[in-house]
Amino acid sequence: MKTNTQLTSIKTLAALSLATLFTAAAFAEGAVRYEATPTGNKCTIAGTSTIHDWTMDSKIISGFIEADEKFPESALTDAAAAKPKATVSMPVRSFKSGKAAMDDKMQVSMDSTKFMKIEYRLIELKPKSKAGATGKLEFEAVGALTIVGNTVTNTMPVTIEKKGTNIVIIGSAPIKMTDYKMKPPVITLLGIPTMSVGDDLKITFEWQLAKKLQPAPAPAK
Repeated sequence: MKTNTQLTSIKTLAALSLATLFTAAAFAEGAVRYEATPTGNKCTIAGTSTIHDWTMDSKIISGFIEADEKFPESALTDAAAAKPKATVSMPVRSFKSGKAAMDDKMQVSMDSTKFMKIEYRLIELKPKSKAGATGKLEFEAVGALTIVGNTVTNTMPVTIEKKGTNIVIIGSAPIKMTDYKMKPPVITLLGIPTMSVGDDLKITFEWQLAKKLQPAPAPAK
């Protein structure tokens, strides 16, 4: 009797596992993939110092989003749609301030030879726009931001807008360098400190993604 009960439990678990796999496969088949466009992207890191405010810009934002066909509108009411698969990466050395000394110090602080990218993974979207809204939809994006190998979960406001077959995402987030175990750089002249960078930074970005088209079916032979 005990053996039969165990066999029944094993069969039940196996059936549930298969059902889960089939559900995941079905979602993956129905998902739409959007990939970052080569142009139109911008990310700015803004900070302060003991002398002046400063910014560093990059035009390279790589990554993708896999979501359902009705995204982002569907994310306003559907909990599953509000958790699309999304990853982002930006080369550290692509950020430039226009001042070589500043760029060099920031790259040292970010250990760019070892950690070459800033990375982000979306966890979920919390809708701020009302159900049925269109155009620029507002969300709170919860995600994991990784800098110099250290990952911190943050929440930031974003707008997501569908334009034809493209998606445009705009957002910003305040961060602290020390939260990522980075030491704010100090600029020196002849060995004398002349400028210290503040701990607080603000990241703003505009990310453009295009729908990945499915390859045309092969002609019948």
